Amino acid sequence: MAEAVRTVVAPWLGPNVPFLLFYPAIMLAAWYGGFGPGVLATLASAAVTVSEFVFEPHLLQDTQNTIPLAIFIAAGIIVSRLNENLHRAIIARSAATFASHHLAGIVESSDDAIIGKDLQAMITSWNQAAERLFGYTAAEAIGRSITFIIPADRLDEESNIMERIRCGDRVDPLETIRVRKDGSTVATSITISPIRDETGAIVGASTIARDVTERVVAERTLEELLDRERKARGQAVAASDRLAFLSDVSLLLGTTLDYGETLDRAVHLALPRLGDYCNVIVEDHHGALRHVAWGHVVREKEPLVRDLALRALESTGPSAVPTFAQRIMKAGTTLVVSPEKLRETASALANHIDPALVKLGEQLRAYAYIGTPLIVRGRVVGVMSFGTTEQESRREYTDSDVVLIEEFARRVSTAVENARLFRQTEELNRLKDEFLATLSHELRTPLSAILGWSRMLSTGHLDALRMKQASEAIVRNAQAQAKIVDDILDVARGMAGNLRLDMQAVDLVTVAQHGIEAIAPAASAKKIDIDMRAANPIRVVGDAVRLQQIVWNLLSNAVKFTPSGGRVTVDVGRRDGEAVLEVSDTGSGIPQAFLPFVFDKFRQADASLTRQHGGLGLGLAIARQLVELHGGTIEAQSEGEGRGATFIVRMPAHERQETHETYHHLESIS
Repeated sequence: MAEAVRTVVAPWLGPNVPFLLFYPAIMLAAWYGGFGPGVLATLASAAVTVSEFVFEPHLLQDTQNTIPLAIFIAAGIIVSRLNENLHRAIIARSAATFASHHLAGIVESSDDAIIGKDLQAMITSWNQAAERLFGYTAAEAIGRSITFIIPADRLDEESNIMERIRCGDRVDPLETIRVRKDGSTVATSITISPIRDETGAIVGASTIARDVTERVVAERTLEELLDRERKARGQAVAASDRLAFLSDVSLLLGTTLDYGETLDRAVHLALPRLGDYCNVIVEDHHGALRHVAWGHVVREKEPLVRDLALRALESTGPSAVPTFAQRIMKAGTTLVVSPEKLRETASALANHIDPALVKLGEQLRAYAYIGTPLIVRGRVVGVMSFGTTEQESRREYTDSDVVLIEEFARRVSTAVENARLFRQTEELNRLKDEFLATLSHELRTPLSAILGWSRMLSTGHLDALRMKQASEAIVRNAQAQAKIVDDILDVARGMAGNLRLDMQAVDLVTVAQHGIEAIAPAASAKKIDIDMRAANPIRVVGDAVRLQQIVWNLLSNAVKFTPSGGRVTVDVGRRDGEAVLEVSDTGSGIPQAFLPFVFDKFRQADASLTRQHGGLGLGLAIARQLVELHGGTIEAQSEGEGRGATFIVRMPAHERQETHETYHHLESIS
């Protein structure tokens, strides 16, 4: 085609430019075919030109024509190479431009937030997904530090990420928290990759962020459900274990009705499950706390537990220990003491209590404590406490422990109450038998005397002196029988609530004097001195007859148990706003073991029929009953057998009292 065009335009171009029209052909061949086709087109063009020279041989003889031919061939080769390179560059640029637009489209249409940033963490790109995720537009985000979407407590996280990017590392998906424009947080999973330029140098980082809130919530929900399932399974196992334990407790405690054995079994059954050591403290009928059962997982340490509890309960005065048991008895609720609180309490008391008690506490090394009340028919009767030690389990008590210990204490309370009632029933049966035997003996003695003297009178063989003796003996024994019957009736009336009092203002000193006058003959017979010291008057509100009965019962009891030549002292006064009557003697005293029961009905220290002193054991019981009906209290004190006894009656004093005091001393009665 180039040759045809050359031929057509030859008349105008002439022979001086034979190669001009071949260059476009070479360029087109090289553009579309590459270097090879361009060279081929060059050679073909040269051949056509040579053929023209062949047809005109005279042209070849001119060297000026061969040099342009060589230049044409060289230029054709160069043009072919340049055209090929240019064509490739244009194609590559087009491809790059297409790829760039294609990638930008992918980035913009991505559901994941894609953020570009330089090595200073300054944002360079921000796609639409990032706008949706974080709430900031591209215009608001580009040019700012990436830290504006990072919580303040996670800024170190970004520093670590950029350090790794600068080292050429890729940060695999990292779950973290980012901040939206409205201030809310969003759980995100981010992947950060380094961005390199044409030379391979790292110039920035690309961050892909994905909202994983739903997945995190779902995982958290699943984890919570699994945790609840584990806890529920654990609670079910624990509940089953507790039920089995409590079932064993009920079975074991139900096999005996012995009070002491029941408590001992309960204590050792609970260890070590409920603690390393245990104490049981109960309130006796006088309101005093008594230590009745104890135990330790190490049997050799049980005396230590016993001694520590006894010393704490028996401490008095400035060194008295305010025990947890007393607090529980008063509040009627379970008390849990943590190790910190226990150490704090021990430290606070260390300088104020008996050093021996402190030493025992250091030996036991208690770690945690729990105490729960023993409740019978709605009344707190004692405390069951458990503790852990630093040497053994060293554990704290949990809510589940509290539930189990309270249920355990409830069952122990029931078992102990059953044992107590059984023991009480046996005791009442024994006392009933003793009372009936004593009553029969006490009634038969005066009755035998009455019958004997009556028979002697009926014979008519007695002289005047013997008849007088018989009459006096009959009257005396009849009065003794009447006194026995009166005492029994008083007890019955008191138990039935039918004992009535004629309440009025009474001088307690006068009542005491009348009582002394009534007991004077019996005291004189035993050569016992009765001394009285009294403030005059001491007024109380009460029944004069019953008050005199109280005094007479106390005095007759003192005279009965005081040997010949002894002394009985009556002291009437006023203390702390109360009227106080004290009757003390130098008699046989009261055994310490019997002292708590001295006011019980039908109870005597020596209840045998061969005892030295007679009586039904009702005098002191009646005295306490009458004192309590007057709103007062009565107390017995004795240092032991052979050391005498003192009975103290306290009653509310009448508001109007004389201010002066006089002291009387009755002449000794011998």
